[in-house]
Amino acid sequence: MSDMQILGPDAQPLAPHVRQAMKVQVARNRALRSGGAYQGASDDHPSFAKWRPGSWSGQSALSWSRTDLVDRLNDVARNDGWGAAGTSRLVDNIIGSGWTLAARPNHVSLGITFEEAEAISDQIEAHWRDFAHDVDMWCDAERTKTMAGLLGLAARHRYGAEGEAFGVLIWQDAAPTFNTAVHIIDPARCSNPNARMDEEFLRDGVQIDGYGAPIGYHFRRSHPGEFFAGNTGLWSWDYVPRETEWGRRIVIHAFDQKRAGMTRGVSDWAPVIRSIKQSTDYEDFESQAALLNAVMAAFIETPFDPEEFLDAMGTDVSPGAVASLYGQMGDAQKAYYAAAPIEIPGVRVNMLQPGEKATLTKPEHPNANFEAFVNAALRKVASAVGLTYEQLTMDWSQVNYSSARAALLEIWRGFTSKKHSFAAQFMGPIYRAYLEELFDKGVIRLPANAPSFEANPAAWCHADWIGPGRGWIDPLREAQAARERVEGGLTTMQHEASEQGRDWKMDALQRAREKRFYASIGLEPAASSQGSVRPATEEADQDTEIEEAVNGRPKKGAHGIPTIRRRA
Repeated sequence: MSDMQILGPDAQPLAPHVRQAMKVQVARNRALRSGGAYQGASDDHPSFAKWRPGSWSGQSALSWSRTDLVDRLNDVARNDGWGAAGTSRLVDNIIGSGWTLAARPNHVSLGITFEEAEAISDQIEAHWRDFAHDVDMWCDAERTKTMAGLLGLAARHRYGAEGEAFGVLIWQDAAPTFNTAVHIIDPARCSNPNARMDEEFLRDGVQIDGYGAPIGYHFRRSHPGEFFAGNTGLWSWDYVPRETEWGRRIVIHAFDQKRAGMTRGVSDWAPVIRSIKQSTDYEDFESQAALLNAVMAAFIETPFDPEEFLDAMGTDVSPGAVASLYGQMGDAQKAYYAAAPIEIPGVRVNMLQPGEKATLTKPEHPNANFEAFVNAALRKVASAVGLTYEQLTMDWSQVNYSSARAALLEIWRGFTSKKHSFAAQFMGPIYRAYLEELFDKGVIRLPANAPSFEANPAAWCHADWIGPGRGWIDPLREAQAARERVEGGLTTMQHEASEQGRDWKMDALQRAREKRFYASIGLEPAASSQGSVRPATEEADQDTEIEEAVNGRPKKGAHGIPTIRRRA
C-alpha cells in the first residue's frame, strides 16, 4: 500500500502540498459530519442521515438526467390530462393567437426625429404583417404554420417537457417576397456527436467558448426516436454555427438558465413529476377499486368436507384419495353447471371447492381523502409551472371576485415575465433577421440622415410585442379606471391597449374608418359616454356590491336571523 500513488489530471503524482491539503479536508469533513452550526448540514438528524444529494453543477446534473427526464415528461404530456392541460394553459396565456409587432426604433441613438422614427415604424409593421400572416406560410420552413403557429410550437417546447426551444433561420430562394424563414428543431436532436462525453468546450451538444457563450450546435439529422426504413440520420450530426460572420443569427435557443454555466434548459415541470406520477397512480388505483366494487360477485359454496365423508364411509383418507374425490366432484360440478348454467346480468358467478368459503371486505371507494390528496398535488403542480389551481383544473367553483382579482394580478406578472423573456430569446433574433432583409432589399424608405442597419442594428431592433390580453373581471369598473389613468397622465393609450392585446394605432385607424363610414351614409357615430364620477360612499362599497352580485347576498346569522348593524 505504501507504493500506491494518486495521480492528478496531468497523469503525474500529486504534489506533496496538494496531498496534505486533501488530508486536512478529509479530516475536516469527518469532524463536521458529526454536527455543525447548521442543522441542515448535520448527519445526526434522522431526516438528514441518509440524504446525500451530491455536488452537481447545473449542467452536469442536467446532462446525466435530461434524456430520461424529458422522456417521462413527454409521456405525461401525452397520457395525463393535467400535464397536457397545463402546457396548453401556459401557451394560451403567453402566446395566445399570436403576437402583434410594435416597432420602436431608438430615434435618439439613430440621430433621427421621433416623427421620422414613427414613419419608419409604420412601414416595418406593415411589412411584418405580410411576413407573419402570409397565406402561403413562407415564414415557416415546413410551410405549415404562420408566425403565430411557429411561436405556439416553440412555446410548447419551451414551457413543456423540454424546457427549451430551438429554431434555425434559413434563406429560401424560392420565396416570392421574404426569403427569411424559421425551422423549429426538436430539442432532442441537439446532442454530442456519437454519444461523446461532455468536454471542456462541448456541453450536451452545445459548443462553447471560454466564457461559456455558445458558438455552435450539433444537431442529429433525425430525431433519436424516429424509426423508418432507410433512416441514416440517427447517427449523423451536423454542426451549425450560432451566427454568421456578420452577426446574423442562424440558431435560436430559448431557455431559462436556472444556474450559472448551464447550456441547456430544464423544464419547470421537472420538480413536480413525482407528484404528477403519484397522483395519476392513486387515481388509477381508486378507479380500479371502484370498478371492482361495482361488479356484483356471487359465490356458490359447498359446505362439505371430503375427509369427513371418506372417514364416515370407512374409506382410505390418504391425500391421494382426497385429491381423487376433489377431482371427481369438480368434474361433476363442471358438467352440472354446463348443462344448467346460472346466468345473472352484471354478476360474475364463482364456484368454490368443497369446504371453502369466500370472505369479502367492504372498502369504500373513492377514499374520503382522495379529493384532498389530488387537489393538494394539483396545487403544487400549478404553483411550480406558474399557473393558478383554477387555471390548471378549470375548476372555478371556489372563486369569488376578490380572490379572482388577486390571483389575476399575481399570475399576470409571471406571464408577463415569461413573455418578455421568450420574446428576447426567440422572437428577437427572428425580428433582427427580418429587418436585415428589409434594409438589404431597400424596402424601407429612410430619411437622408438615417444610419444603415449594419451601423446600428441594436437601435433599429427595438420593439414591443403585444400578446394576449389580460382580460376583465369587472369590465365596467376596470374600463373606468383605465380611462382615469389615461386622463390623469399615469399611463398611455398604448399601454392600456396592449394590456388587452390591442394595437392602439390599428384601433385608432379603425375608429377613424368607422367615423368616415357613418358620415358617408348620413349617420352620427355613437357618442362616447363621459360617464359620471361615483360618490366616495359608493366607491368605498364597490367590492361589496360585486361580491353580492356574483356570490349572492351575505349569509344570515347562526340562527337564521339577518345581521343587524346598530346605529352609532
